[in-house]
Amino acid sequence: MEAIGSNILRFLESANHQFVIPVYQRTYKWSRINCKQLLHDVMKASLPENKTHFLGSIVYISDEHYQATQINKLTIIDGQQRLTTISLLLMAMVKFLKENPKKFKTTPTKLLKKYLVIDEDETNRPEDFISKLNLTKHDKEFFDTLVKDLPIHNNNQNIYNNFNFFYNEIKNKELDIDMLFEGIGKLLIVSVSLVRTKDDPQLIFESLNSTGVKLEQADLIRNFLLMDLVDSFQKEIYNSYWYKMEIYLKETLSDFIRDYLIIKTKKYPNKNNVYDEFKKYFYANFSRTEESLEELIKDMYYYSTLYRQIIQKDKQHPKINTHLLSFNRLDVKVVYPFILESLSNFDKGLLSEDDFIYILNLLESCIVRRVIVGLPPNSISKITISLIKDIDKSNIVESVEKILTSKRGVQRFPNDIEFQNSFLTRDIYNLKVCKFLLDKLINTNSKVILNIDEFTIEHIMPQTNNLSSKWVYALGESWEQVHSKYLHTIGNLTLTRYNGEMGSKFFTEKRDMENGYKGSPCRLNTDLIQLDTWNENEILNRANRLYDMSKDIWIYPELKYTEKNYNMILDFDDDWKNIKPQYFTFMDEKHEVGTMTDLYVKVISEIYKLDPELLIDTLNGADLIGKNYISKNQNDFRSSHQLLDTGFYINTNSNNDTKRKNLLALITAIGLTENDLIIYLSSSHND
Repeated sequence: MEAIGSNILRFLESANHQFVIPVYQRTYKWSRINCKQLLHDVMKASLPENKTHFLGSIVYISDEHYQATQINKLTIIDGQQRLTTISLLLMAMVKFLKENPKKFKTTPTKLLKKYLVIDEDETNRPEDFISKLNLTKHDKEFFDTLVKDLPIHNNNQNIYNNFNFFYNEIKNKELDIDMLFEGIGKLLIVSVSLVRTKDDPQLIFESLNSTGVKLEQADLIRNFLLMDLVDSFQKEIYNSYWYKMEIYLKETLSDFIRDYLIIKTKKYPNKNNVYDEFKKYFYANFSRTEESLEELIKDMYYYSTLYRQIIQKDKQHPKINTHLLSFNRLDVKVVYPFILESLSNFDKGLLSEDDFIYILNLLESCIVRRVIVGLPPNSISKITISLIKDIDKSNIVESVEKILTSKRGVQRFPNDIEFQNSFLTRDIYNLKVCKFLLDKLINTNSKVILNIDEFTIEHIMPQTNNLSSKWVYALGESWEQVHSKYLHTIGNLTLTRYNGEMGSKFFTEKRDMENGYKGSPCRLNTDLIQLDTWNENEILNRANRLYDMSKDIWIYPELKYTEKNYNMILDFDDDWKNIKPQYFTFMDEKHEVGTMTDLYVKVISEIYKLDPELLIDTLNGADLIGKNYISKNQNDFRSSHQLLDTGFYINTNSNNDTKRKNLLALITAIGLTENDLIIYLSSSHND
């Protein structure tokens, strides 16, 4: 590796050098904001009182076997955004100079021939020019069109937008081209030259990935997989698999890779740590041979085609698509890994279409019932992992039923009794899923499907506290309590296209008015037609009728008792009283424990091993110091355990609930998540 200080123009003018952006690199991403900042830096540098401005580093791989008679292709692994943007600014200057000849000392020919193109045969014909900057598949054709001054047919490209921005800034603000050129010449860089056989380009790339537009996790993973491959194989793999994934999944590619990784590793990586977890998975299961790499990327590509069906409409299987759209509307992407694996089982013939639809319906039912009952949504990730880990592929449907119904605490699948109790009295109106629930109630098994977007939610008993005398009379002596208790419940909600017209009218007026309940195409209003009043009794009667419909839509499986435990996981939202842990995993390592105190001490000890200084600083920080986790003096606590051989003592004189709160506060404070600490319960829960 050789690092040399230089300026950007000296770097660009190197004779017979072409700067190649490899296929695995992301496309040109800099926005107008980035361009505006660069132009500001150039203009500032151009002032006489300013000597230089540091632009950043440009890292490239050089060819050991380069011959002077050939074009030397330098593979850029960091700095393509800066190189491309500077080149666009130079091209904008060329265009302006051609339109305004002899106005400046700087000439368009000088800019073009020294910094933008290679004219090997010195023909001076644009069609013979070779761009000094050789971009990736997405951008190359358009960039070359600009360089060769050919007609532009598609002006929606990011490259054109930024080129046009620079040109308009120069033209409209009458910028001095000579000053601009002077400013560009003051942009300093560090050019880092690597030799493929001697240096580790990926390692250097990671350490330098800190400037410009932040790379997505998918960008880092693509570079990791493709960077040091032989050029022909690299292009084959990219064009056959990775490029297609980028086109199909676009901005969801990083999400897909995370979900793919969850299936393979059976754990949830932090969204910002997918790249590191992917490398661990790779090194544990693959090598850098062409066969091994192709095996992995081909498998990723296969799953990506299935993922595309989840996030886009699957025209081949409309019934499946209906359920997939439901998960999107419920905003529970956390279950996508299990759906993706189930879709793979269906695709491979391990599941029939009916069984796959049943599993999707069961999963949707579990989620909806949990929402109605008010269980915490963050527990769904643990349910998803259990479904992936514990599934029996010889009997998939039954094992899904057993896994879901075996969960206890905040991970439970609410049964009919619990679901009904909450469904009748819960504030449904203020749930994010309210309209989704009403949509399913009107359209499930209906011959005529109504477009829910044409309707708004209507309160049969109006929301106003200033009720008319008719409403007060109908609701009875306790009208205020009835209004407060049932206003937002399912029994008092319906859908209409004429919410504004109905307003606070009395029930019979809403029923009989033009476009009222009687004339409504919405089947939620059918049972209102025969009624002459609206009160607590009618609200509850209707709520129970809607519940009967709901329990058939969001089903609960009928299963006999299953003895299998399915690795019951303790959640931080659970009640930790009278429970007995069996083991826990911390940062993927398993630790056997017998009691909650044993677990508490071992978790704090493992955090200390991870980073002793971080633990001590965190415990002494303003947020946690009052919790008295540890002390150098054993006598400070009624009961304690020594923290390894550090001389510190861990305070264990607390109940399980306090230990729960302390552990959650500690792992949060040091930057970990609940998924980094998974606690498994034994069959008996007595500490």
